[in-house]
Amino acid sequence: MKRVNPKTYLLEHSEAKVNLYGRYLSVYLNVLHRAQFVKRIFVFDLFCGEGIYENGAKGSPIIALDCIRNHYFANQNSCPNMTVWFNDNGISEIEEGVSKVDRVKKISTTIFKPDNVKIEFRKENYEDIYPKAIELVAQTEDAKGLFFIDPFGYKAIKPDDIRGMLVSGKTEVFLWLPIAQMYRFADSALRSGFPGSEPLKAFLNELFGKTIPDFRSAQDFIEQLKARFRAYLKDLNVFVDTFILERDASNVYCLFFFTRNVRGYEKILEAKWAADPSRGKGHSIEKTISLFDEIELSGYHQKLLAFIESADYRTNKELYLFGLENCFLPKHTKGVLDGWKKKGTNFEVISLDNKPVRGYYIDYNSERLVAFRLLK
Repeated sequence: MKRVNPKTYLLEHSEAKVNLYGRYLSVYLNVLHRAQFVKRIFVFDLFCGEGIYENGAKGSPIIALDCIRNHYFANQNSCPNMTVWFNDNGISEIEEGVSKVDRVKKISTTIFKPDNVKIEFRKENYEDIYPKAIELVAQTEDAKGLFFIDPFGYKAIKPDDIRGMLVSGKTEVFLWLPIAQMYRFADSALRSGFPGSEPLKAFLNELFGKTIPDFRSAQDFIEQLKARFRAYLKDLNVFVDTFILERDASNVYCLFFFTRNVRGYEKILEAKWAADPSRGKGHSIEKTISLFDEIELSGYHQKLLAFIESADYRTNKELYLFGLENCFLPKHTKGVLDGWKKKGTNFEVISLDNKPVRGYYIDYNSERLVAFRLLK
């Protein structure tokens, strides 16, 4: 079988990555277009790549342009004011003598763009451009921003970059990391070092401090990174989640998502569950069939039961957040409660606002306040 060049041929796991990004961007535009307080949306794709690859697959900039066009026509020829940066300082691997950004720019001329969407094509180093993007969002009144960070490798990325992007409270961040490669060299980079290990060592030291963690597998590496990112960004009240993309055991990648907005977090969970209806975790080329769903595998029934038992009662708002923090949507929490009813687990839903109770009211927009209590 001919080995393909991942720089010129978008592989299946990379297509899954940009499709998830596209799902989220579509929802992001729909939500913010209806938010009267948002006057401008920024989208920063700082390693935008080739645009379209040799196999015809669309990269992140073309996916973004498609989303903007489709949003415009689906909303009676209207679109929020937007500024989009496509940046890459590399030379195309597909067209000789052409920069990646110029290739993206040429392709973009074939895609409809609303007049109030401003697109800038840049060829700057990541280290130079990301602080400018951060400052632009922070200084623009009533603005929101979305960063898509997809380097070929990881050497340019530092956890403090992500912190800087989130400080304003106006942004969400997607970060793509080659997990298998990082996991393979993490232990030796931390314990003894080797030529070229400095970026990985610095990345891990920033998250884990002086502790040398024990990584048991690539999956465990992801879970520990996620936990440390949550601790590292705890003072900013950041939600962190992951979408795992696996070609095989030696090729594992992960898309990390960061937001300070609970609604944004719920929307990325929705996008994940739409992409992976059985597990809500990620994409694998080697499809496996499980006899159990993710709720059962993760023990979410027991976790929810213990959460309610640990207090006199839990409100619908608390159950909403608890579900999200465990990477489940409100419909999953409602499903667990319905299952308890069928199995005879005794609990009651009590009104806290003196109105009749006719449901669970576990959703972002609910104005009701009810309590859940287990009956002895």
